[in-house]
Amino acid sequence: MVTKNTTSAAAKKSLKTSQEKSTAPTSKNKAKSSEELVIENFAALSQLVASLSETLDMLVQKTESMAFHIIATEEILAEIVADNGLNIARVNTRIRAKMATTSDNAGDANRAIDVAASIVSPLPRR
Repeated sequence: MVTKNTTSAAAKKSLKTSQEKSTAPTSKNKAKSSEELVIENFAALSQLVASLSETLDMLVQKTESMAFHIIATEEILAEIVADNGLNIARVNTRIRAKMATTSDNAGDANRAIDVAASIVSPLPRR
């Protein structure tokens, strides 16, 4: 998260600096032509897009890492359940209770129950 905020701050600073440059008259040339302003604005936008691309790449890598961890955890749990058994009704009750106590109640308990059922299913997993 620190990297994301730093990148965004850097992008904002770059854009602000470019905007200040494009609107402030210089000592060499008091008034810039519209073509020069367009070129400067495209350069600022290009830097911003590059910064956003780096941030997006980082977020994709973090998301992939989370997905790998979730898959590994699901498979480990499936093995543990296969060896030890599980009372799925009790799990479903606990899921519903936990979802009901969330601060915004935005979650759908049925989706979580479906995930739990897929983990404990004796059928081969994809």
